[in-house]
Formats: sequence, structure tokens, C-alpha cells
Amino acid sequence: MQTGDTTLGGGGKAFPETTLGFAGNADPETLCRRYWKPVYSWIRIARSRTNDDAKDLTQEFFLWMVEGGFLAQYRRERGGFRGWLKTLLRRFVSHEERDGRRLKRGGAARVFALDGEAPQVGTEADPEKAFERAWFEELVGQAVARVRGREPARFRVYEAYALTGEPPSYASLAAGLGITLGEVEKSLYLVREEIRREIRAALAGADGELEDEWKRLLGE
Repeated sequence: MQTGDTTLGGGGKAFPETTLGFAGNADPETLCRRYWKPVYSWIRIARSRTNDDAKDLTQEFFLWMVEGGFLAQYRRERGGFRGWLKTLLRRFVSHEERDGRRLKRGGAARVFALDGEAPQVGTEADPEKAFERAWFEELVGQAVARVRGREPARFRVYEAYALTGEPPSYASLAAGLGITLGEVEKSLYLVREEIRREIRAALAGADGELEDEWKRLLGE
């Protein structure tokens, strides 16, 4: 993923330990941090906003959602949280444009601190696809970060193999890291399985449609 337009929502290693989906006991700040990138991406594309305008409008949307008590209105049995969130987002933006409300730069109340990378929207033309892409990238990023935190030694092997461009051979990786070929194979297998488990856990918590999401996102 390329460097974003701005910095928002937490650094690359500052991921929450809970799943990325909606949970009834999730505090508003945690929830806003989980979904600000998809919301930001949607606003940038759907309303052709500048980076600064999209940042401000994203903050105001979450403030409106939290202060308006909308989180308490969500019912999982009526559908997925992402779809419900996008419905709220469309409603909010329509009201904002209809009423002509604009934020005074730097003067809005803040739901959470702005201190991470915004997603790169680039030439993406479909706000729905941008929302889903940002959501999935955040989901995978948080899954990887949690595994990195739990399995630092094995993750070092995985990182050297899978996250540094062209993958080296197992033999050259073993020689470079000073470990056996068997340790390379075991580390790569276990880290991949841990990441897959984290993703499945996040999907299970997201919208209650685990199998459909798993097949759609991972092709299984």
C-alpha cells in the first residue's frame, strides 16, 4: 500500500488487540479508529473532497454518529455492520450538503487523535470499492501486526521471505538468518496459519457472515 495523503488513525504498529469487526462492548473511540480509513476513502471519492476536507468531514461523521447515539441502534440480525455504517454515512453527507454545514479548520471536536497514515485513494473511482479495500487492508494489517507481536522470532523469517520484494529461496533465507531449513519451513507455515486464524476471527466479529466473507476475500 502506498503512502497516504496525510497521517491519521494510528501508526503502523499501533493496532488494537481486538478484532476489526463491530462488537457490542466496543468503545466508540476504538470503533472509530477501526473504520475511519474506509469512511475517509468513501468521502474522498464519493464527494470529491480534498484531503483536508475529507479529514474534517470524517471526524465530524464519527462525532455525529457517537453523539447521536446511533451505535446503540445497530442490530446485527438486521444485517452487516459495514452496510449499516455506509447507510449512516450517506445520510450524514446528504444532510451536511443540504444544510451547507462546514467545519472551521481545526475547530471541530475530536473523537480520536489524528496520528496515522490515511489510505491512498489514487485513481479509484468507486467509493464502495474504496471503502471495502480500505476495510480489508486494515483488517489484514491488524491481523499481521498481532501475529508479529506474538511471534517475533518466527515473524522475522516470514518478513524476510514474504514482505521484502522477491522472495528468496528457503536455503538462502536459512543461511542468511543462521537457522536450519526446517526452521524456515516451520516458521513460514506457522505464521501463515496464525495470520489466517486472525483474519477469520476478525471476519467472524465483523458482520456475522464469516464464510461468505472468507470466500470472497481469500478465494477459499
